[in-house]
Amino acid sequence: MASLGVIGGAAVALAVPAEQADAQADGARAAAPAAMVLAQRAAPQAASRSLTRSAPAPAVSAPTGAAPQLPDAVGIAGVKAVAKPKPKPEPAPSSPAGAQSAASAAVGSWSGTITARCSNIGLIPNAQRLCSAVDVTFGPPTIGGRRASNDEHGTGQATDIMIANAAQGDAIAAWVQAHVSEFNVKYLIWQQRYWAPGEGWRLMEDRGSPTANHMDHVHVTMNF
Repeated sequence: MASLGVIGGAAVALAVPAEQADAQADGARAAAPAAMVLAQRAAPQAASRSLTRSAPAPAVSAPTGAAPQLPDAVGIAGVKAVAKPKPKPEPAPSSPAGAQSAASAAVGSWSGTITARCSNIGLIPNAQRLCSAVDVTFGPPTIGGRRASNDEHGTGQATDIMIANAAQGDAIAAWVQAHVSEFNVKYLIWQQRYWAPGEGWRLMEDRGSPTANHMDHVHVTMNF
């Protein structure tokens, strides 16, 4: 009996620790799901806090050539000085059609001799010379000289060069303009227009007839 009691006690003793181990295992299994739930709840919060933190921006180096550049030296108000262009030569005043060619051809054609038509009409020396040059160069139909009047015709300073046509009148007027210094010309009148050295053509008043308006002749007055 005594031996049976010992054996039974040993069995009880062995049974108690086994039951305690089973209870601890059951507690551990029961605690495991709870720990997993807590871990799952904590994980999203940690992840959300990590996402809200912005990563530091990487360092950026300045591009090549980004340093400030000094501007080129310029003049006042940013305008560079430039050389002033040379003025273009002004064109020579035009002469009536056909007049310039006739005037050029006449240069040097007069020898300086006073012609018969100009030597005995009462002209002063300058008027005689111009009359003779026009006579030799153009051969106008008629040349008028001094007459009884209170103007340059009365003093012998003026000559009236009658013309064959308007083209000849244009040519004679242009030739006289080109030789004012050679004959000391004071002024001329042609086709109701007045011209003097250093001046332009000026329209004159209507005197009532072609001859009075100098449509059929060129009037030239010389200085003494």
